[in-house]
Amino acid sequence: MSRIVFAWELGGGYGHLGPFRPITERLVSAGHQVTIIAKDIARAAVAFRGLDVTLFPSPVKLSKAVPYDPAPSTFGHLLQNMGYRDPLELNAMIHVWRNLFQVTRPDCLVLDHCPTGLLAARGIDVPQFTFGTGFFCPVDEFPLREMAPWRPMDKEERIRSESQLIDRINTILESNGQPTIARIGEIYSSVTANLLTTFRELDHYPYRQQGEYLGAWSATNSANNRLLPETPWPEGDGPKVYAYLKPHKSLRELLMWLSGQGLPTLVVGDGLDGAGLSKSLRSNVKLVSHHLNLRSVGETCDLAIMNGNHGTCCEFLLAGRSMLHIPLTFEQAIFSRRTVELGVALDASPDQPRQIIQQLSALINSGTHRQAAQDFASRHASFRAENGIDRCSQRISQAL
Repeated sequence: MSRIVFAWELGGGYGHLGPFRPITERLVSAGHQVTIIAKDIARAAVAFRGLDVTLFPSPVKLSKAVPYDPAPSTFGHLLQNMGYRDPLELNAMIHVWRNLFQVTRPDCLVLDHCPTGLLAARGIDVPQFTFGTGFFCPVDEFPLREMAPWRPMDKEERIRSESQLIDRINTILESNGQPTIARIGEIYSSVTANLLTTFRELDHYPYRQQGEYLGAWSATNSANNRLLPETPWPEGDGPKVYAYLKPHKSLRELLMWLSGQGLPTLVVGDGLDGAGLSKSLRSNVKLVSHHLNLRSVGETCDLAIMNGNHGTCCEFLLAGRSMLHIPLTFEQAIFSRRTVELGVALDASPDQPRQIIQQLSALINSGTHRQAAQDFASRHASFRAENGIDRCSQRISQAL
């Protein structure tokens, strides 16, 4: 029996936990001991319910960075916002991660959006994997490129900023007797392998040369998919619309427009009806508070609306469905742009209700985007989530 530690530090939602659930099922069945170190232990308890795993909370920055960069250009700037600007705070987080690894004594580490965990693990002689979408695993180059074309930054400024960050990190690593780094990307390139739960054409870093692409499976469409309810489509006329959204400024106007158009619409999300929104909608729009069988939804809907959610988007692309993205976070904005460049989606600002409705109207009438989504589905017609899950499990087992 081997001790496997899965760690999650940054980001939010079940998208960091759900995809590892079926991996954990296989590892536990094989007799391994799995420990989960999670940013959100309440979500982790739900995601791994019924499995014999040990839970620990991950050390994360709780307060907002001062100064805070509201428009980070590179991955390094994201790290600055997450505690890497203050050497005392960074040292404390690395120290706690090292304590956790001493307690759990891992034979293998699997880290999802966990840069500080990766730094703490430097020098630990066990297989180490990164796990997650491309966004969580920047390409190893110096200086780091801008993550988004709409946030350009002078190369000399990127060199200066990243060099300062590297010096700050290395001071701490040297004090711990750990191997230092020459580049921020080296944190990710020095592991056993980068297990990318995405498809190459959807990678946040489209110029990546290395990495093992496993495809994607959503948090709700793994082995428990058969337990999810089928799609209860409401009555209505026109294309069936599936919306997976979080509350945002333009949500009411969007749903009122869908209601007025009479389109049969399913809306899934937490906290969507806090203001009694459903009372203002016609029967063709149905708000649902629980997850649905995405495979069934993908087969029966005509298009989807979401916030740039990677896993859900992949499910619908595999079903050949085009979509509208209303991104709420930087990562979602980058991913949405990738799908727009691929021709399978349109995007809009959450603060611009007219733009959202215009883009949705264009998408409903667009055969081009529908065809591009169907082309994606055809290219990946042989993909099965179970195959990606098995490959990932086998990769970890082989390393052990």
